[in-house]
Amino acid sequence: MSLFDSVSEIAKGFSSGGDHAAVAGGLMQELGGTGGVAGLIQQFQKNGAGGLVQQFAGGQTQAADPGAIEQALAGSGLIDGIAQRTGMSPDTVKSSLATILPVLISHVTANGHVTTDGQPTGNPMPDAGSLMQSVLGKLL
Repeated sequence: MSLFDSVSEIAKGFSSGGDHAAVAGGLMQELGGTGGVAGLIQQFQKNGAGGLVQQFAGGQTQAADPGAIEQALAGSGLIDGIAQRTGMSPDTVKSSLATILPVLISHVTANGHVTTDGQPTGNPMPDAGSLMQSVLGKLL
């Protein structure tokens, strides 16, 4: 069973899985598991979106503007990669990422897995399934 399938199965346990579950699974595959979250945060920093990371890390986990997420991920190929993996449009992926990423970044920074500048802390990341179950549990 792939990570995408595992996340989809987890999402079925919630009231509605929908696009967020599929995008979350595609995100974890594109990031190469949980270790890629640090690189994701570094991409935000590189593209001048460090303020968003600070907001998310500070607990502001309401959905972000999809345009801001697109700008923060510019040059990474992440949105198109998830769209190809899931069969969804890039616009749908951006909208879901705008909801998922604030919760994901808040979770990994608040639990001391990675700093707001994308540096690992030495506190090991949970496995991808546990991480996505935590994030989806807050969303669904």
